[in-house]
Order: sequence, then C-alpha cells, then structure tokens
Amino acid sequence: MTGDAVRRFESLPGRLLLDTCVLNLLQDEGGYIFEGELPDDANEDQLSREVRALRLIFQVNQRAAFQFVVSPLTVGELAAVPRFAEREARVRWALDILDTWQIAVWEAEDNSVRQRRSLPPELLQVEQHLMEIPDLRRNPYDRLLLLETLLANCDAFLTTDERTILRHQSKLLDLGIRVMRPSEFWRLLEPWAPLWL
Repeated sequence: MTGDAVRRFESLPGRLLLDTCVLNLLQDEGGYIFEGELPDDANEDQLSREVRALRLIFQVNQRAAFQFVVSPLTVGELAAVPRFAEREARVRWALDILDTWQIAVWEAEDNSVRQRRSLPPELLQVEQHLMEIPDLRRNPYDRLLLLETLLANCDAFLTTDERTILRHQSKLLDLGIRVMRPSEFWRLLEPWAPLWL
C-alpha cells in the first residue's frame, strides 16, 4: 500500500458511538440490516440510503470487529418514548446492546472509559462550545451524547439526525467530534470491505 492508502485505512473509525436514531433504525430495520430480509412488497431501492449503508457496514463487521458503542444516556432518551409498548421494546433493545458494550469494556480492561465519572476540564470547555450552538443548547441528550463520544474514546458519532446534529458537522469536527451518517462511514469503508468479506 502507498503512504496515502495507509493513511486512509488508518483513518477509518474503529469505535463509533451510535446515536439513538441509528439504534432505532437497527431495531426497526433489523430484519434487512442483519438478515437481508426485505419488507413485503418492497425492494432495496425503496429503502433509505442510510438503511442500505447499515446493512453493508454490518456485513463487513461480521469479521472486521468495529466497536459500536451505546451510551447509558440513550436508555434515558428512549425511556421518554410516550407509547408504552414501543418504549418497552426500545429500552430492552438498548439495554441488551449496552450490556454487550460494557462487557467488551471490562474484558478489554479499558480504564479510560470505565473510570471517568465527571467531565475533565478539557471536556468542560467542549461542552461550553456545544452550548453556543442553539440546537445543542436546547437538546441536552444530543449534547451529552456528543460529549460521550469523547468520554468513550470513540473515533466517530454515527447519526441520521439532520435537524440537530449533522447540520453542525464542521463545527463539531473543529471541537474534535467526528460526526457521520452511516452512508458516509460506508463510503470510507467500502474500498477496504474486500479485506473482510
């Protein structure tokens, strides 16, 4: 590989925090994403670009072992879903994934994630900058999830939230938070996918 190719490969995010909206997509479209099952009377072209990208990402991840992180904050956000049956299913799903993530942290003895209980001074500064973005000042869950990306030593935050987060991608990158859609992650991953397929 050339030096440029090595740099692109090394820039692939290895640990990504999943936004609540992505976690919901994984649950709602899991039959397709994980098993390739299409809904009745549907074809792949009718599915969103992000759902199709998630399918490709998780196909590669069967062997690539990227770490997909779920924050405890997501459980709190899902607990606010108004309909009981939907809330129960989503919270149970999030707790299962969170449990898997926490086991991986303990097995890896990743103290950088485990031992943090409060924001260090450098992250307090990041939070102050996040508060300057009106969308994030109004939405504490999104703001805290973005901080969790740094706390959990994630390389990127995976989201489909156009309204609150993706519209501020460049500002967030300036703060050290790499935000991307599943389709953007797939675009980076696609040239390397044959290594794992």
